[in-house]
Amino acid sequence: MSEKKLLEIIPDAYDQIETIYKSEPFELTGFNDLDEMMYGFNGGIITIAGRPAMGKTSFLYSVMENILNKNKKTLLFTIERSKEQAVQHLLCMNAEIDSIHVRRGNMLEKDWENLAASIDRIADWELYINDTPMITTEEIEKSIQKNKPDFVCIDYLQLIHTKSKKDRNFQIEDIMQDLRKIAKENGVIIFLLSQLSRALEERTDKRPLLSDLRGSSAIESLSDVVMFIYRPEYYGHDEDAIIQEGETEIIVAKNKFGSVGTARLIFNYAFCKFFPAVRTTYEF
Repeated sequence: MSEKKLLEIIPDAYDQIETIYKSEPFELTGFNDLDEMMYGFNGGIITIAGRPAMGKTSFLYSVMENILNKNKKTLLFTIERSKEQAVQHLLCMNAEIDSIHVRRGNMLEKDWENLAASIDRIADWELYINDTPMITTEEIEKSIQKNKPDFVCIDYLQLIHTKSKKDRNFQIEDIMQDLRKIAKENGVIIFLLSQLSRALEERTDKRPLLSDLRGSSAIESLSDVVMFIYRPEYYGHDEDAIIQEGETEIIVAKNKFGSVGTARLIFNYAFCKFFPAVRTTYEF
């Protein structure tokens, strides 16, 4: 790597500004409130963390659906699920079929019609799925270099394998450093799911904090953005802020490229899918 004088760099920087100006409206996740907070994000790691049953995978797949509908090439690493299970989730989510009907094998005629229509809609998606178990960062990088995606989705961090004999916390740090390097060198945005510590379950306010990230402080320090998924209903909270069933807080706790804050979405349990929250304003 060689140094460049400021005067040599200015033309490239100007071209980037001009490209942004001429580009389409910014859509990273497809959810307006979130995208407003991350306007200008163009590469790096977005960590999405939550406790079990918060809907991490469903949120990731909802973001993927929005990305793929914009004709963006996407590479999914589904370490815990098979390719077939991942596609079933995507199909049922896109078709808006009640997942209970699918699991119980009692789909209605309308469900089959919706499924057929969904297959037609998503058949042209540029989605590549890798379900290698015990995958390493080296294998992740090879797959990215082979497929050259715009976006990479990893489900999830703690399942990435390493041959290192270090303590697991140090292994996670090494994995995060590798992923950061991969994102930068390949010019991709990585959506990375992560678990949270059980410690938050002992607090009265169970909204996640950065200190709850499970495994290593490197998750916080090496992520460009950290989002938490929190559903008050899961804990039986009857709060004024809940406007309807399934309301979910997406808490942007760290953001190197914009503001922090909370966006509200609606989680549809039947479809395992997230939708924008629609609020009604009354004037008196």
